[in-house]
Amino acid sequence: MAQPVYIAGVGLTKVDLTGRVFGSVFDLFAEAVEKALDNSRVRSFGALQVGIMDSEEFENRANIAAKVADRLGLRGIPAVRSETASSTGAAAFHEACFKVASGECESVLVVAGERMKTVTTQEATAIMSKTVDPVERRFGFTMPGLIALVTQAWLRERGIPHDRAREILSRLMARAHALGGENPLAAFYGKPEPQINYFDATKNLPVATPLMRKDCSPICDGAAAVIVTSRPTPIRVAGIGSATETSSILDRASLSHMDATRQAAKLAYWRAGIARPRELENVVIEAHDAFNSLLPIDLIDLGLVAPEDAVEYLVGDLSGPAPHPIANPVTGPAGRLATNLSGGLKARGHPVGGTGLFQIAECFLQMTGRFPNPRAQISGANLGIAHSVGGPGNNVYVTVLEQEGSRRRRDEVTPPRTHFERSPRVTPLDERALDGARAVIEAATTIHVTGKDAPDPVHVAIVSINGQRVFAKLDREAGEDIPPEEVLAGQKVRLLVKDDGDNYFQLDGGFGIGGILDRVARRVGFSAARANPPAEDDIDAA
Repeated sequence: MAQPVYIAGVGLTKVDLTGRVFGSVFDLFAEAVEKALDNSRVRSFGALQVGIMDSEEFENRANIAAKVADRLGLRGIPAVRSETASSTGAAAFHEACFKVASGECESVLVVAGERMKTVTTQEATAIMSKTVDPVERRFGFTMPGLIALVTQAWLRERGIPHDRAREILSRLMARAHALGGENPLAAFYGKPEPQINYFDATKNLPVATPLMRKDCSPICDGAAAVIVTSRPTPIRVAGIGSATETSSILDRASLSHMDATRQAAKLAYWRAGIARPRELENVVIEAHDAFNSLLPIDLIDLGLVAPEDAVEYLVGDLSGPAPHPIANPVTGPAGRLATNLSGGLKARGHPVGGTGLFQIAECFLQMTGRFPNPRAQISGANLGIAHSVGGPGNNVYVTVLEQEGSRRRRDEVTPPRTHFERSPRVTPLDERALDGARAVIEAATTIHVTGKDAPDPVHVAIVSINGQRVFAKLDREAGEDIPPEEVLAGQKVRLLVKDDGDNYFQLDGGFGIGGILDRVARRVGFSAARANPPAEDDIDAA
């Protein structure tokens, strides 16, 4: 960046699950700003950057940046709102950094958050579903459903069977809550979640296979504020990077990872002079784990771990007991990659518009020795990496913070792509002509919680035909059992186009669903089970 950028102060509210703490989003933002001012000498600002994802529906307010400026007593200041779905807070921070780096402003006040508990869980799910591509919404997808497909593809790529996947997800849940349970600012402070609770079928109901209720971050209220300045402070913004991906996951090169994270990380590392991220030491990381399965995928995509090491570094060797996250030798406070010690989005909470700024502020607090959970305080962290995902991986921000007195030697890094030209769009398949076509299932899920009223779970897959992908629902005959999704992957199917205009699939080659179930049952002793959709209040569609 042209001019060095520093962080002069941060402020965080406690994340609230009740919806009764803050009377308005303006009260919420004002509390975060007051806390930031309490630990900063900066009192004047050249601009106000406001991050909020959906004030129109959660607050019934538009043009919100001007009202925030008014409430904060900053009348006359240039005030701009940022919005990039669930990475909004990080986007607001990056825009502030550019204003300072360019010399346009000496200091910028950034405040970001969301008050989501103004509506019911069903309403929030419908609101958040609007970030999903229209084609995906047509097939009943919400954010958990799309991340479920990414998870299924990742599990298949890594060769992780169903039982081991359940063990991994349950350990990731317990890890998040063990840390969030000790964080006074976390939504689940004082509420650790033992691993055994993950296997309680009466409470942990399916959302979108393989994701369960306890894999999903909560709907909540919270805000963060960060003061960005050109005045030297102990913590410098060493590198920032952002990238987008296709709106629909149908158009992506790979389902099993997020290319936007990889591109954003390359850009941030280039600016920070980091050529070999896997060799970094004394790093604190806050990565976007709105769903438990995303955390190992994040660490791989950020280039911090090898794919074969991600799970063990987070939850230990699956053949033995899981270590307590505080004692974890790699991702605990004494490890070289201290990861999501706040409890992450799953247990700290995920107020969508503010999450990305929370993560940056938490890295700052760790690096200045003021983390709210003393047991999770890192000693001597030189670098902080914050990673925030907007939507299903299509608008990602990566931020690298560094101690100003760090003696780390900057690496020579090959510049990543920074300029883009329009490329021709792939002509979409004529879905009306797909009737009777042959295809292969890449990933499948059963969506139990949809963004619209649906009396029964929706069984849907991504299928590949002639090098392109489409969604298709399972065409199931009355009384026919549903095969497990991990068995469907790789199966050849025949497509149908019904009167409702949607695509459906039938298993090809003379293999009926019942036959597949019989073979699976004989091989692994598996029997498919149906479950009712959850009615709890804390499933987040983000």
